[in-house]
Amino acid sequence: MADFGLGGIIASVIAGAAGGKAVDASPKTPSPGGLGSLLGGGAGGAIGGLITSQLANGLAGTDIAAIVGQAVGGGVLGAVVTAVLGMVLKKKA
Repeated sequence: MADFGLGGIIASVIAGAAGGKAVDASPKTPSPGGLGSLLGGGAGGAIGGLITSQLANGLAGTDIAAIVGQAVGGGVLGAVVTAVLGMVLKKKA
């Protein structure tokens, strides 16, 4: 199983927060706001990194490759979580 250590967690959370802010900057996507996009993106990033870590079981040859893969997965899921959170909050308003 690929190791989801501290480096992977940090990379995933940062990538998720960046993905959340990218969605926040998009004029076509409802936004949960600045702090909401960072928190939602970071949480989604951590979950996405964990999922990517589990899927990459044995595929990554080095720790650097595993961390990059976790960051990419974290960034994508962070953006998705932020977009969904923005849509849910827009429906409530």
